[in-house]
Amino acid sequence: MRDRSHDEAMAEQLRADPAYAFELLAHVMRDGDPAELDILLRQLALAVGAHDQARHE
Repeated sequence: MRDRSHDEAMAEQLRADPAYAFELLAHVMRDGDPAELDILLRQLALAVGAHDQARHE
């Protein structure tokens, strides 16, 4: 079995709970630093991209 990356695990969590994703984004935008925002945006893009890909299969 292949281990998932942290980004993949976070993307799954963000995809499963959009309210949490929104709350986390608001928090990072308000109190985080640019590196944290970059990471979260990458994870959100992965979550949305994986969701869109699953819908088209």
